[in-house]
Amino acid sequence: MAGRPKSYDKDMAMKAFVDVFWTKGFDATSIDDLQAAAGIKRGSFYAAFGGKDEVFQAALQRYWDEVTEPGLSSLTSNKSPLDSLAEFIRHIGAFMSANTFRGCLLLSSAVAKTEPQTVKGAVAGHMSKMEIHLKSHLEKDLDLNAAGPDCIEAITAYVLTVLMGLNALARTGHDGKTIALAADCAARSLKAELFV
Repeated sequence: MAGRPKSYDKDMAMKAFVDVFWTKGFDATSIDDLQAAAGIKRGSFYAAFGGKDEVFQAALQRYWDEVTEPGLSSLTSNKSPLDSLAEFIRHIGAFMSANTFRGCLLLSSAVAKTEPQTVKGAVAGHMSKMEIHLKSHLEKDLDLNAAGPDCIEAITAYVLTVLMGLNALARTGHDGKTIALAADCAARSLKAELFV
């Protein structure tokens, strides 16, 4: 009887790696943690996945593909750019509410003091992609465009600050209702006179 395809095993292991890094963070995750999550011996682990840095980068890419990018898809709704951005913030609030003590793998990694340049570069690259996505979305708003690039820069920075704050609330164990209320307040503030 043929064994289970190797690609299936690696796929399941990668899901487990995402979970380990998401829960513990890069620095607190050991090779033993990853090896246990994959259910394979150390030698086989290195042969199949490489070192910790490579595994993290692959896990972060998977997280981006399966969590971050689908979340950003709410920005393509038929609503106005600011309204869909508010919807995105509420979506993030709901996500954080469901992931207390873990928050977001990407946002948590962005503020962690990790040493490997490869890891820092991977995280910075994904954060840059998110920022570019937010800016390009806001540039569709004719009123914001007319207000100039400083307005779009300010809103983008504000949204990133909100996301970081919601992540901090989740990571420190605040209850889901508090996180959702904070997200809703931030979403409604996008209509404030300061931004329009």
